[in-house]
Amino acid sequence: MCIFYIVWNPNPIFLKIGEISVLWYSFLFASGFIISRFVIFSIYRAEGRVRNNLDYLLLYIILGTVIGARMGHVVFYEPFKYFNNPVSILKIWEGGLSSHGCALGILVAIYFYVYKLEFSTKKVRITKHNRQGHSWLQIVDRIAIVVALGSIFIRIGNFMNSEMIGKPTKSNYGVIFVGAKTQQVKDRIPTIHSISVINENQYIENNDPLLTLEIKLKEHIVNKDIAESIFKKNIKPLLLKKQKLPNLIASENIPIEIKKSKQGYLGHFKMKGIIRHPSQLYEAGICVITFLILIAIWKKRKEHTPSGLIWGIFLLAIFGSRILQELVKENNVVFGDDLLLNQGQYLSFPFVLLGLFLIARIIIKKPKINQFK
Repeated sequence: MCIFYIVWNPNPIFLKIGEISVLWYSFLFASGFIISRFVIFSIYRAEGRVRNNLDYLLLYIILGTVIGARMGHVVFYEPFKYFNNPVSILKIWEGGLSSHGCALGILVAIYFYVYKLEFSTKKVRITKHNRQGHSWLQIVDRIAIVVALGSIFIRIGNFMNSEMIGKPTKSNYGVIFVGAKTQQVKDRIPTIHSISVINENQYIENNDPLLTLEIKLKEHIVNKDIAESIFKKNIKPLLLKKQKLPNLIASENIPIEIKKSKQGYLGHFKMKGIIRHPSQLYEAGICVITFLILIAIWKKRKEHTPSGLIWGIFLLAIFGSRILQELVKENNVVFGDDLLLNQGQYLSFPFVLLGLFLIARIIIKKPKINQFK
């Protein structure tokens, strides 16, 4: 029996001004970039480096992050779905981003920030942009620090969205993610005013907690027969609909209690909650630790830090832990369900090997420290 758990049903909207709504994920995503900009400027200032092109660099990073994360999801996780309908690739607001694609996108973005292609009638040349004192690996090292920082905000955003959820747990703690289910029902039934979750503090089969969904209809529904029809014919089938990753489970004989209040009709539905690992918070915690380690390494030697050390540690920490975290995280797509390891784990191995190579290269060869010039 899980001793401590929370029923997670947040409002996905952080701020609403008139008809404009700002979602928690969007707010946290933007906050991560803004704070990261401040940190990278502070790093360059401490090293006495030229900061004129930093906003230009961050523009490359933003484009590389979004494009890389989206295309990573398309190619690595759901290629057939998107290649059969290429227009849907552009619908990024529907979800579908990959951290592995994000890492590759950032690397490519920094490459094109440092280098440029020159075309002539006979050949194509790769030359450096006139960006004072910037080498590709030195920039990657410093960007790795703020990528770890920004990832903290993104994973908290995933938690607010009740996405990237963990597997069911029988440990002493966990989370019941009901937000996604309640929002789905509310979006499908326009006559619903609000949905709240009541924890009955009771346990039923398999020691799963009993929850009550309290669904309130809009005030213009004043006829009892119409209200009963909405609850039984529209809402109940949605609650019974099977999901690949269920967080709330209703039985066919789900009891419905309908009553009239001053604000309108209320329907109470008894359901079983599934307690899961808060895998998003696990990853956020790893990102916090990684950021603190990377910033400590940089502060010790600053511009004298061996090129590739920070990036190597970042890859080893983030993607090494990702291999372990996937053991308690559900697959978000069907692709990879029948594999020995899931897709996220397979994709993490090359990054871990690259991280080990960068660190071993510094230990074995002890290369001269390349300072910014």
